[in-house]
Amino acid sequence: MHDILVKGGLVVDGTGNPAKPLDLTIDGTKIAGLHKPSESRGSLAIDAKGMIVCPGFIDIHSHSEISLLSNPLAESKIRQGVTTELLGNCGTSPAPAIGNAREELAHSAEIRDVQIDWTTLDEYFLRLQNVRPSVNAGSLVGADTLRRSVIGASNVAATADQLEGMKRLLADSMLDGAFGLSSGLIYAPGCFASTEELIALASTAASLDGIYTSHIRGEGRTLEKAVAEAIRIGREAHIRVEISHHKACSPANWGKVNETIKMIENARAEGVDVSFDVYPYTASHTSLDSLLPPWARDGGREAIRSRLGDPVLRARIAKEMQTPASDWEDTAADIGWEKIVAVGFRNKANRRFENKSVKEIADALGKLPEEAAMDLMLDEDFHVCGIFHEILEDDVMTVIKHPLAAIVSDAEAEAPYDQTGKSATHPRAYGTFPRVLKRYVFEKGLFSLEEAIRKMTSWPAQRIGLEDRGVLAKGMAADVVVFDPKTVRDHATFEDSHRYPEGIVHVIVNGTMTIENGEHTRERAGLVLKHRPRIA
Repeated sequence: MHDILVKGGLVVDGTGNPAKPLDLTIDGTKIAGLHKPSESRGSLAIDAKGMIVCPGFIDIHSHSEISLLSNPLAESKIRQGVTTELLGNCGTSPAPAIGNAREELAHSAEIRDVQIDWTTLDEYFLRLQNVRPSVNAGSLVGADTLRRSVIGASNVAATADQLEGMKRLLADSMLDGAFGLSSGLIYAPGCFASTEELIALASTAASLDGIYTSHIRGEGRTLEKAVAEAIRIGREAHIRVEISHHKACSPANWGKVNETIKMIENARAEGVDVSFDVYPYTASHTSLDSLLPPWARDGGREAIRSRLGDPVLRARIAKEMQTPASDWEDTAADIGWEKIVAVGFRNKANRRFENKSVKEIADALGKLPEEAAMDLMLDEDFHVCGIFHEILEDDVMTVIKHPLAAIVSDAEAEAPYDQTGKSATHPRAYGTFPRVLKRYVFEKGLFSLEEAIRKMTSWPAQRIGLEDRGVLAKGMAADVVVFDPKTVRDHATFEDSHRYPEGIVHVIVNGTMTIENGEHTRERAGLVLKHRPRIA
C-alpha cells in the first residue's frame, strides 16, 4: 500500500503529452508511479474525479527572499499551485550581504521585521530552511548585489580587481547552490554596469553550468537594443539566457514584441540558448524611484535624497522624468501619470493615497505629478511602489502563446493578514497561474491545457536545470497539484488585490498535503533547492 493515492483524475504530466486518466501514487517524498485506474491503494486516498492532476507549478521569477522568512506559509503562492520558487531575480539576491548590499537588503527587510543575520548564500539557505517554508525555494545571484558588495552604489566602471572580486563572490555563491546570475539593468547600480562587465560575470556563471536571467536594460523605447544586449551576453559568455517578464511598455512601443521574438528565434537558430518568461497581466509593478533618471540615483538613497532636496537638481530631475534622454527608458509622460498607481505606503498620512494614481494624488495635493511623485519617494523613504498600466493585451497574448515562454509571477509570497496585506499589491501575487488556465486556456483557447501546464512546470525546470521536478514520473519529487478545470480562476484584481484564487483543490509538496480542499493545512514541507554545477 502506498502512502498517498490520487485516484480518478486526468493526469497532465508536464511534458506537453496528452492528458490521460491515470492514478498517481506517492511514497515518502517521491512519486511511486502512474497506474491504470483501480490498480493501486493508498493510506491516504484523494478522489480526483473530474479534476486535473499535474506537477506543482514552478515560478522561476519570484521575489520572496524576505517574505518567506517573515511568513513561511507562502499563502499567495501555494494557494495558486506554486510549489517551487526561484529567488534572486532582477539583479537583487539575498546574498552576498556585504557592504552596501547588506545595507540595501536591511532597508528592504525592515518592513517585514526581518533581521539580516547572514552574509553568504549558504548562511541564507540555512536561515530559510530553519523557518521551513511551505514551498521549495532556490536562488540566483544578483549582479546588482555583487556590484553593491564590491563597488557600492556609485556610477563607476569596475576595475580589474573589483571585477575579479565580483566573480569570486559569484563563484562562491554558485558553489553554495545558486542556479545562476540575474541582472536588473533599469535599476541602480545595475544600470551602471557595462555589457562587458556582465559578459565577464555571465562567463563565470556559465563555467559552473548556470543560467543568466535579465530584467533587460529597457522594455520601452530601447526594447530591441536591450534584447540584442541580452543575446550578445549569451553568445559571448556561452550561457543560457532567460529574458525576464518579456513585454513592450507604453503605447508607442506596443507591437515591438513581434520583432524581439524574431530576434530571439534568429539567435536560437545561430546557437544562442535564449528564451523568455511572462506574467498574464497588462500592468507592471516596481519601485516608484525607477522613474528617476540614472544619474539621479548614482550613490544610493542618501545621494538621491540630497539631490531631491536641491532646488536646481530637483528641477532637472523633474524635467527629465518628463522628457528623457533617448537612450533611457520611457518616462511617466510616455505612460501617463494617470496610469501609474501608487501602492505600499507606510506613512499614515499618505495611506489615503493607497491605490490612487499619481495624477489623482497630485491633484489632491495641488502639485504637478512629478513633484508629487518625488515627495512621495522622500516621505516613504523610497519604499513606495507603482503599478504601471502600460502593456497591451495583444502583446501579452503574443508572448504567452509562444513555445519559448514560461509563466512567472514576478511577485513575492504574500498574505492578506500579515505585513504584506497592509497595502495594495499587484494581483499577480495571488492569481498568475489560475489566471493563465482560466483566461488563456479555457476562455480564449490560446493554447492547450497540456501546453499551459508545460509552460508552468517542465519548461521552467529545464531552463534553470532543475532535474527532479516539473514532470509527473516515477522517482520525481512528489510536488503535485490537483485542480478543478470547471472552477479554477483568479479573484485578485487591481482594485482588490489580496484575494486567493479558486479551484486549486489540493497541493502536495514533497509528499506532504499542504493545500487540502482549498485550505492551507499549515504544513511546511518545502526544501531549499541547490544547483549542483557540472564542472567540465
